[in-house]
Amino acid sequence: MDQDRKIELIVGEILNRKPSDLALIALLKEKDCQGPGLRCLPVLVGPLEAQAIVVSLFRHKIPHPGIYELYINTLKSFDAQLSSVHIYKIKGGIFYSHLFMERDGNTTYIDCRTSDALALAVRSNIPIYIDESLLESNCVRLQPDGAYTLPITTASTKVLKEALEQAIASENYEFAARLRDEINSRGQSDESDMDII
Repeated sequence: MDQDRKIELIVGEILNRKPSDLALIALLKEKDCQGPGLRCLPVLVGPLEAQAIVVSLFRHKIPHPGIYELYINTLKSFDAQLSSVHIYKIKGGIFYSHLFMERDGNTTYIDCRTSDALALAVRSNIPIYIDESLLESNCVRLQPDGAYTLPITTASTKVLKEALEQAIASENYEFAARLRDEINSRGQSDESDMDII
């Protein structure tokens, strides 16, 4: 399989982890795939971004233009348009994205919060891409029983530390070593467990 191949994703649904959580999960799914083995990418989004995504997904009408409409309309006034989103890095549970736009036959991009990029992508009906290797190493897979498997690279450091304690307590040292290595690879700079991505 070509590891540099770009895979198109679509926003499948918005999930609540717990009713008390301020952040929700946008579940991105591999386009044109379904059934067991389907690869999905859970992305943490804030309530405002989640609402903007849902409004666009279900084609709800809002009385006044919101911030995403303002951005799109501003681009149009300069004869520019959005063309795609590329999720290019995932580190410590944080997603990094480029938002591509076109004007006069030229393409350029800017760094963009992934949650904002998703809201703009759904509203503008533009594709969302990720490299094959990045999706494969960070995806959750739909199992025959309807559950999902979750790779440790997508979990927050706090969740990893809790899992490490449980793995040590249950004497699952091989898994504990994998968890420890993932935590150590994030270093001291990963203090963003509560960040909205």
